[in-house]
Amino acid sequence: MLEPLSVMYLTAGYGVTFIIVYLLKRAMERALQTRLIEHPKLKTTYIFLTRVVLLIIALLGVSTVTFAVFPQLGGLFSSLLITAGFISIVVGLAAQSSLSNLISGLLVSFTQPFRIGDAVMFKGDFCFVEDIRLMYTVLRTWDNRRLIVPNSTLQSEIITNYTVEDPTMLVPVFVQVSYESDLKKAMDIMVDIARKHPDCLPGENIPNVVVMEFQDSGVLLRLLSRAKDQPTAFQMARDLLYQIKLEFDKNGIEIPYPRRYLVVERKLYEQLSRISENLERIARAMQGEANKPSINQHANSDVKPRKVLDDEPRYQ
Repeated sequence: MLEPLSVMYLTAGYGVTFIIVYLLKRAMERALQTRLIEHPKLKTTYIFLTRVVLLIIALLGVSTVTFAVFPQLGGLFSSLLITAGFISIVVGLAAQSSLSNLISGLLVSFTQPFRIGDAVMFKGDFCFVEDIRLMYTVLRTWDNRRLIVPNSTLQSEIITNYTVEDPTMLVPVFVQVSYESDLKKAMDIMVDIARKHPDCLPGENIPNVVVMEFQDSGVLLRLLSRAKDQPTAFQMARDLLYQIKLEFDKNGIEIPYPRRYLVVERKLYEQLSRISENLERIARAMQGEANKPSINQHANSDVKPRKVLDDEPRYQ
């Protein structure tokens, strides 16, 4: 049974440990802000190491307080480890996944295949790296969902990083014009629209338009420009398509759509013509019958309305 004094020491020790960890966290965060101004690329490593250090200090503090208040637990703990070695094996197997995530988090924080704030593509989802924690990483998708991914999974998956080294992106826009349209004029219009876009980063031979291929309905053109990052590139492509459609309409350049031409054999054409003529004759005959006066109309044509006298009784 726990003595009141032991409980008081245990509570005070845990409280002091919590306060020390909290104060260290605040101090490390302030130091981190100063360091990030000089080395912004090390943000991911600093944040992850801060969490590891705080976790180690918290575990050491709790262990120290516990064994100081209950020294007999030290011998009991040692005997349990010696006499129940299979338990450590079971715990090791159970903690294998957690240990793998922790080590993967350390590797990610040091090798930095991606950093906090990077734009990445993970399993078909465009995301921003929001946080890298001890066991998992938080990815924020373009529609503001949160993907909680174990660090070991990220370590083994192929991830497209749009930010590392060079965040700028090429913006390809594909447009089809009809064979009857002025091809040179269409290409000039597309280049001019891209140059006027506020997010376009001009470069060597960019923006430019090339003919990609001849398709069934028209000529496929590709406009290539550059934007500062992936989100800007996505929105820029939408804007360019909209402006290209407006300018093509103003200049009489047709964006083709699929067309189908029906070829009918002469014999079938003659049969369809006869059927059409017969249907027209039937329709005219039916219309003529409808215009003839009916028998009741002839019978009542000589009946004249009789004037009702004022003194004639009326029935209601």
